[in-house]
Amino acid sequence: MKILFVTARLPYPPIQGDRLRAYHQIRLLSRRHRITLVSPIAAGERRHLAHLEGFCERIIPVEVSRARRLASLCKAPFSRLPAQTLYWFDARLADTVARETAETAYDLAHVQLVRMAPVFTALNVKTRVIDLIDALSLNFSRRAERERLAVRALMRWEARKLARYERSLMAAYDRVIVCSPLDQRAIGAGESIHVVPNGVDTSEFAYRQDQRELSSIVFSGRMAYFPNADGAVWFANEVFPIIKRSLPSVRFRIVGAAPPPRVRQLADISGVEITGYVPSVTEHLQRATVAVSPLLAGSGMQLKLLEAMACGTPVVASPRSTGGLAARNGHHLMIAESASSFAEQVVRLLRDPGLRLWMGRNARRLVEERYSWELSVAALEKVYESAISAEYPKSESPGVTRWKRRSLRRAPTVAVPTGTRLPAP
Repeated sequence: MKILFVTARLPYPPIQGDRLRAYHQIRLLSRRHRITLVSPIAAGERRHLAHLEGFCERIIPVEVSRARRLASLCKAPFSRLPAQTLYWFDARLADTVARETAETAYDLAHVQLVRMAPVFTALNVKTRVIDLIDALSLNFSRRAERERLAVRALMRWEARKLARYERSLMAAYDRVIVCSPLDQRAIGAGESIHVVPNGVDTSEFAYRQDQRELSSIVFSGRMAYFPNADGAVWFANEVFPIIKRSLPSVRFRIVGAAPPPRVRQLADISGVEITGYVPSVTEHLQRATVAVSPLLAGSGMQLKLLEAMACGTPVVASPRSTGGLAARNGHHLMIAESASSFAEQVVRLLRDPGLRLWMGRNARRLVEERYSWELSVAALEKVYESAISAEYPKSESPGVTRWKRRSLRRAPTVAVPTGTRLPAP
């Protein structure tokens, strides 16, 4: 199958959820299909293209400056499109896709995220699939509950826009994909929306029990992401002091790139360590006694949970961290909501090596049976097959049609001489 794969960010390095998911999808799809990748790139990212060339028949990078994105964001008060889409989507990308699909026949277009959804109008491809990954409307709605009072109204406004736009995409694309049943329900379960779970590289995140530290807790994830930063602050201030009263020597390590000031300030708390970016999250997970995922906001299926479970590190997670994960409370992981119950479960695991070993083995087995990237991509291919074999075409939703008419009148385009082909990388 010849697939046009459109991403919101270059899927390398795989350091964020959307990049990681796209990277493994492209890596595994390339074994049986021919992939052309179209992706916006920022200054300095061209050096990463070499890491993807082995998986892609062609790579078409589209340079988009941050200044252009900020200028597009100024349209937010006057547009039906969510700010997330206005910021990330660029008319240059639509022009590129329109030319590419007019000149080359593709069996299927795979578009990633609501951020890239408007490229639908430029796709001269019969079968179109969009991977939303999660319900961003749910993400922003939950974020509004945790944000400062001054920005709550803005987050709720964006959540409402996202919800309307996400629902419209079920009429625009042949198939809509999310990573969990929770996100499926949040958008509105329909015949065109399918669940393709996240995965984990079980060789990179190998099971280890021979180098565990005593009384160490790890929380991993990119700290520039609001739900991670919010969870780290809540755990350090509300849960960790309770744990320390029972186990004074316990340590809490926050592992993840780009920690904002409020996370960096947590290093002032005795026993808390902020690593910032690390070359390998795996070794921190393999050393820790317990992993935690104290998210109070966010959506989707958390990769940090799958990675810790793959390493055999017992996990204590908030309900909003589990995101439809097929894990049993008390068997594969511990689920806790309040600060006191969270602390109680962590202390219980820290004190009981037998329980940690048993739970770590259960978690690893679950990952192997249900959450490898190979299984995830196999599910994705089944969605492709169902979309291609469907007897009915999807029509444009009213919202998308209106946007298309406006974009044809107003969107800036890139002038390309007649007969010009985009160069191969």
